[in-house]
Amino acid sequence: SGNGSGNGQGATVEGTHDNNFAVIVSTSMYWHNYRHASNALVFYHSVRRLGIPDENIILMLADDHACNERNKEAGTIFLDNSHKHCNYDENISVDYRGTEVTAETFIRVMTGRVKHSVSESRRLRTNSKSNIFLYMTGHGGEDFLKFRDTDVISGTELADTFLQMHHKGRYNRLMFVLDTCHAESMFFRITAPNIVALGSSQAHEDSVGMSVSKKLGVVTVDEFTAASHHFLRALIPSSTKTLHDLFLFARRSRMHSHPALFSSSHNFTAANALLVDFLSSSPKETIVSRFSDNENSEMLQQV
Repeated sequence: SGNGSGNGQGATVEGTHDNNFAVIVSTSMYWHNYRHASNALVFYHSVRRLGIPDENIILMLADDHACNERNKEAGTIFLDNSHKHCNYDENISVDYRGTEVTAETFIRVMTGRVKHSVSESRRLRTNSKSNIFLYMTGHGGEDFLKFRDTDVISGTELADTFLQMHHKGRYNRLMFVLDTCHAESMFFRITAPNIVALGSSQAHEDSVGMSVSKKLGVVTVDEFTAASHHFLRALIPSSTKTLHDLFLFARRSRMHSHPALFSSSHNFTAANALLVDFLSSSPKETIVSRFSDNENSEMLQQV
């Protein structure tokens, strides 16, 4: 199991948190939903860079956009229209792909009710001392999120999943980030304790993609995740930035939608939910950054 980021600040309660896990899900199929795979990979690379090992990450991609026959840049998924930032490489470990990515599979993974035949690497091996970061992206409506256009998870089902996890002692605290239309509507029924959430849109709003890549003919990333990428790439394991800071940064990023926050417990809110308590491994470990110290310093000043 992975090492947590128990640094004694903000969200961490002494003695209750010693490991971090991430679950990252793109629920969309079809070529025109390329941006959802790209969204998921932004967060996948963020938690990897900050030190969460692959054995503590569950990555679900509902379609293989990198190998789609319409992809003129075969074997790639790009973050932006400059095609300079490739999110997809041989180091990515996809745990569930294609038709495996269903609402039922997601619920089973989260609650630990997977079949005996499922390998250890595809299980979410958390306990009551685990902080979990959950990121989901796809097409949503009010009170539901689509899986592969054939299936949905409702707000009630998601809330019940979290409640089962709480009763089974599968998390200490959980941070949920959702990039979809009507994202906030998926939070209203959550009653399980110690959950904070950030959605890309309010309950009545659509979320919006960035501009279309002329080369690929599709949008390469959504506005909210693009803003999150700019914020997260400046994070270092000693950062004191919170989920509320990410919310404020996204809100200032001239998005068409309005990000929304949620907390299920009075003593655990976006304002004291340290991002590194969920997105990183132990601060004692050396994290290799893709940026120089000067660049990190400059970007942190910007956010």
